[in-house]
Amino acid sequence: MAFVDGLTVDEVGPGEIAAAHGHIRALRGHLDAKEAELARRQQLLADTEGASPAVDTLNRHNKSTRHAAQRAAARATTLGEAPSMNRLLDRGIITAEHADALSAEASKLDNERREALLDVESELASAATTTSPEQFRRHIKKTIQQQSDDDGIDESERQRDAARVTLGINESTGMGEIRGELHPDDWQQVNRRVDAEVAALRQHDEHRGKDPKLSALALVALICGTAATSVGPARVAVHVPLDAINGIDGAPKFGEYSDGRPVPVETIRRHACDAEILPVVLSGDGLPLDVGRAHRLATKGQRIALRSMYRTCAIDGCNTNFDRCEIHHTLEWTEHRGPTDLNYLLPLCSYHHHRAHEGRWRLCLDPDTRRLDVFLPDGNLHASSGPDIIDEPKPPDRRVA
Repeated sequence: MAFVDGLTVDEVGPGEIAAAHGHIRALRGHLDAKEAELARRQQLLADTEGASPAVDTLNRHNKSTRHAAQRAAARATTLGEAPSMNRLLDRGIITAEHADALSAEASKLDNERREALLDVESELASAATTTSPEQFRRHIKKTIQQQSDDDGIDESERQRDAARVTLGINESTGMGEIRGELHPDDWQQVNRRVDAEVAALRQHDEHRGKDPKLSALALVALICGTAATSVGPARVAVHVPLDAINGIDGAPKFGEYSDGRPVPVETIRRHACDAEILPVVLSGDGLPLDVGRAHRLATKGQRIALRSMYRTCAIDGCNTNFDRCEIHHTLEWTEHRGPTDLNYLLPLCSYHHHRAHEGRWRLCLDPDTRRLDVFLPDGNLHASSGPDIIDEPKPPDRRVA
């Protein structure tokens, strides 16, 4: 705190700003951990002596919304069962968002599966130190899937039976409501169609920008048959290691959809019965990935190859799904006569794509390692990162003191 308070903000440079953010993160983590400790104590008093529940106390004293208070109370409970996560948060090594991810995923489980997940919380804590909150959430989901005794087909059928959609009117607002849960296969198709329709709507002047109502307009258009996009089947891509699809012993039991959600290998095999199998080959004599200057845009094969390396925007810390990214030429196609080859292509979200062009950010991609260095217009290094590949490296062994 003294370091931050002692800064003259109008005079600091990038290094001091980065250091200040580090101090702020550590302080915020310490405060979040202390808040969780107090919430657990308050709840104990509520259970044993009739005091106010932790949610009410957090809501009143933090002057927060009820939803934020409920999230903080759930986080406190989970951190009480996950001491390694609690210590890392207290030291500012992870954030409250990491703890919230664990809390949210654990809350979906029955008691037995929740206990099994929290039994490995030290391993989860180690993974949290090397991932963003969204990446950590995916890691938790994979851990839960790997712990499950259910066969992939049984789990898929359970999800199919649990699918529900209800229609109604919100009495307080008078607005129509659609609520429900869909099987992951159906969700992927619906989501991709809504995304495609939103993209079509944005071509009209009245829908420029990120208008939050566009998804609602798109869904209504699709249901009512007035959509601007094709009504043909939505293409859903799944990614799975070859050993898994071939049933090799010890291979992973789950692949994933393009947005990173896990999908059982058995479900993928079912998809394969009526789908064209397109292998992802990054070198050798397989899929032709390098098309030189014959095409301006990345080919379908190149997008699939890039997706095998990146789940999200290539810029470190950006969690925009690959499917919502644009393909960027690090050697600009027109100005630098850059070829449309995989070695020069990256997935970037719309925001970072604009930064790379209009914002004059300089992106340096090593074609051998795919290490990406991002430099700001003033020449300062903004971030360095590698691909977010499906077969993630095992997090380093970090013992939590």
